[in-house]
Amino acid sequence: MLKIRPAISTDASALLRVHREAVFSKAAGHYDQARLEAWSPGATPERVARVESEIANPDFIVLVAEANDEIIGFAMAHPAENKLGAMYVRPNLIGNVGRALLLEMEKQAFNAGAQFLEFDASLNAEAFYKANGYEEIGRADHVSANGDVSAAVQLRKKRSIN
Repeated sequence: MLKIRPAISTDASALLRVHREAVFSKAAGHYDQARLEAWSPGATPERVARVESEIANPDFIVLVAEANDEIIGFAMAHPAENKLGAMYVRPNLIGNVGRALLLEMEKQAFNAGAQFLEFDASLNAEAFYKANGYEEIGRADHVSANGDVSAAVQLRKKRSIN
């Protein structure tokens, strides 16, 4: 059974393992091996510390998806900046994990005041986000925290008015 919950600092290494599995399994058809390695070098001490810091930062929302007490996905957002920071799901047999995570993240980010969510999505994720209501606002080279540059699609979803 799928459970979505707030991340805690001890989840940081698991989030980075999910990130690496997701990148190498889902993006391999869109990016070369060197780009995949630069994108997701694994759970280095610096990266673990950065994720722990984001989890602890009250300005961020960090959610994890668990199944059978194992983290299989995560999402991050910074509502005050209207940014969806990251969302990754490793291969699994559950189905619709990404959609469930995205819906919960949107709910929490919009409730926290975000008027829209925007971000640079990898080419392999473009169809998923468009199927979930995101609109393309451009194409760009995405520069990651480690300085790696990769092709990306810029997407945005406006808060629905209820």
